[in-house]
Amino acid sequence: MTYSVRLADLLSVFAIENGGEQTVSGLALDSRKVKPGYVFFACKGTEVDGRQYIDAAISAGAIAVVYEAEGVDVSLNLTVPSFAVFGLNSMVGYAASAFYKEPSGDLQVFGVTGTNGKTTCCYLLVQAFKAMGMKAGMIGTIGVGDVDELVKSGLTTPDPISLQKSLAEMRDLGFTQVAIEVSSHALDQGRVNGINFFCTLFTNLSHDHLDYHGDMETYWQAKQRLFSDFQSELVVANAADQYGCRIIDIANSEFIIQYGSGGDVFADEIELERSGISMTIEGNGIDFDIDTPLIGEINVPNIEMLVATLLALSLPIDEIQSILTTLRPAPGRMELYGKTNSPSVVVDYAHTPDALEKALKSVRSHCVGRLWCVFGCGGDRDKAKRPLMGAAASKLADFLIVTNDNPRGECPESIANEIMLGVSNHSQSQTILDRACAIEYAIQHAKPDDLILIAGKGHESTQTIRDQVLTFSDREFVKALMVQSQSPTVGGVE
Repeated sequence: MTYSVRLADLLSVFAIENGGEQTVSGLALDSRKVKPGYVFFACKGTEVDGRQYIDAAISAGAIAVVYEAEGVDVSLNLTVPSFAVFGLNSMVGYAASAFYKEPSGDLQVFGVTGTNGKTTCCYLLVQAFKAMGMKAGMIGTIGVGDVDELVKSGLTTPDPISLQKSLAEMRDLGFTQVAIEVSSHALDQGRVNGINFFCTLFTNLSHDHLDYHGDMETYWQAKQRLFSDFQSELVVANAADQYGCRIIDIANSEFIIQYGSGGDVFADEIELERSGISMTIEGNGIDFDIDTPLIGEINVPNIEMLVATLLALSLPIDEIQSILTTLRPAPGRMELYGKTNSPSVVVDYAHTPDALEKALKSVRSHCVGRLWCVFGCGGDRDKAKRPLMGAAASKLADFLIVTNDNPRGECPESIANEIMLGVSNHSQSQTILDRACAIEYAIQHAKPDDLILIAGKGHESTQTIRDQVLTFSDREFVKALMVQSQSPTVGGVE
């Protein structure tokens, strides 16, 4: 569907009068995406100042420019109508929502934030809605759209224009529910401004992104904006998390349901088996059993979240029980691979100290023999977590292989050395920087009863080394190794 709006109507979002009668045919934050008839928003980012590309946007056909006013002493003398706005980053989402006819108002939008679990929670929610006969999709790290036909996006939470465009496209295709992963960066940068959230959900908060936020309290302040700055009909929060407990005091909603220990809904009598998880759901007068093919204790809070949400939406218990038996893991999230007479392999996105520790504890419950861990840390990112992850892996795994995980512009050896600073058992640890070789070594040397956790990249299909973006997928590489022998079982164990 093609969208357009009068320039004056678009600029009214910024309280700008006399914007003109020109027809706006599109919006752009990147001058390279500008087409004739577009409005270019020249924002000042953390790394790039969009005002440096105004001339390029005009040359590409921009009919107007809205630019960040901070740091500009006088109005820019441009060849097209130009407008200065203070705090432009926080306003673009509202303009994009207006341009795309406020798509979130026609959808039930579920916004999920937290350090870990965002992707899985969105993936589980969408599967549940689809099982209920609804047309539902997601926007997040693994892609945009129907979970069976996801289109890669490259970001956990897209920029505000792309986000509103995706919501509009999904609305126009008949979607009724959309689950969005909401990152702390997105909240801090105002990317989700202009979205009408039906439900907001909090998973947990632990060490991550401190290179951006500086400290945990600042990180928390960014996360909590989803609940304090946005009004939603329903809030779902993790009562077992110290930050989740604080949601109840700040949430801008009349209906709050908490899950986990101390919450309104919690799991008990948990049984972890190679084929899945069984548990009893209790709380506030409810008591019923559920079974799911998802594996790992790490998925227990994700299941609690889903059950709490469905109960809050008044779904009958028998329907909830039926839905849970059909769930499958999100790509690269506790995905289990195995074949006869070979070790089991779990691929997971765990890339923070807390997530890695929980992932290792989870797979340990499914491991008969020894537990192996293959992981690395990304370059040009939070360095403080590297020895913490090394400590968690060496404490919980029997064998540890440190490898590359998107070293980007950093020296891979330096990253590995920083991880090894936290490793206590060096005799059972080694470094194999080539990720394919590291995975293959683990599979070749592990015994049939052993289990190998390959952590850090999950669904990702590329490896960034210096200025090269190489094709590599943990999932596809493991699958290829598994099918080299007879009777492979991919996505499960025999």
